[in-house]
Amino acid sequence: MQARRESLTVTLHWLVEGQEQTTTVVCEDSPPVQLIPLLAHGCGLPTHDRTAHMHRYQLRNSAIDGPVLPSKALLSIHGIRSGTHLWLTEQALTRQVACLLSLPDGSTITLPQHRLALTRAWCFHMMALLNPGSYQAELARLAQRTSAYAYVSREAHCDIGPEAHGGWSIATRRTDLATFLNQERLPPATMVPLRDGDRIIPGDAGPTLRIQMVTGHVESGEEA
Repeated sequence: MQARRESLTVTLHWLVEGQEQTTTVVCEDSPPVQLIPLLAHGCGLPTHDRTAHMHRYQLRNSAIDGPVLPSKALLSIHGIRSGTHLWLTEQALTRQVACLLSLPDGSTITLPQHRLALTRAWCFHMMALLNPGSYQAELARLAQRTSAYAYVSREAHCDIGPEAHGGWSIATRRTDLATFLNQERLPPATMVPLRDGDRIIPGDAGPTLRIQMVTGHVESGEEA
């Protein structure tokens, strides 16, 4: 037979239209994942917003910006006792921007969340995976010296990657080869922000690569 869990008497805080609300709650020593739906319902907090996106809540210890209590551990494991103050807050969403790069043949690649060196081999590798027919045709043009990819360096021509604030940037260390962003040559060793609709041309007559930004949100992880 499962032992009866201890009852805790805590002070619960939450916000309604920016105004702090407070009540005393008697609850079992349970994991937040079990308590939160009951607490949110008792506080009259909405379950969905106007766009039908589900609200997700979390419990914080002591303050509105206090540590988040892990969802699957008993409250007492993290030092919650009767008399503790808990905050019921909406789980934060982190804005995340994906950067898509399109080659002239129509191949579109979602760039990884780390800095990527743009080389001729990388372009050809992605084209071979996504559009084998165009890859073979481009190889033939390269052999005939008519391919725009001949202007793309075999080594790192430029690099593209995410920034800490959520945006993306492009940079080049090369002084011997040009990289153009919207027809303007990039200065070496300078991070230049990328925007939706930008055009990148690696080399004086290289291929035109199109940038597309897609914004989404991911749930923030639990704090330790």
